[in-house]
Amino acid sequence: AFSDYAEFCFQTFGDRVKNWFTFNEPRCVAALGYDNGLHAPGRCSECAAGGNSTTEPYLVAHHLILSHAAAVKRYRNKYQVKMANQFND
Repeated sequence: AFSDYAEFCFQTFGDRVKNWFTFNEPRCVAALGYDNGLHAPGRCSECAAGGNSTTEPYLVAHHLILSHAAAVKRYRNKYQVKMANQFND
């Protein structure tokens, strides 16, 4: 689903965006959201929202990496050459 969203962004904003990135501070998302629960979604072993601090941060980090890789692959296969030429002209 994330690579579909990224492709939508490439198609919609590609004529105006020169540099792309997928996630801002993915380690913080995994650690602060799922290990100690300080950030959204606030899950951890001791949090009221529940969670499992021994496994969830690693699962989240794993899936962030997979979704980043899928978006990069789609960009490289379908948009990189076109966008590079567009901004080099």
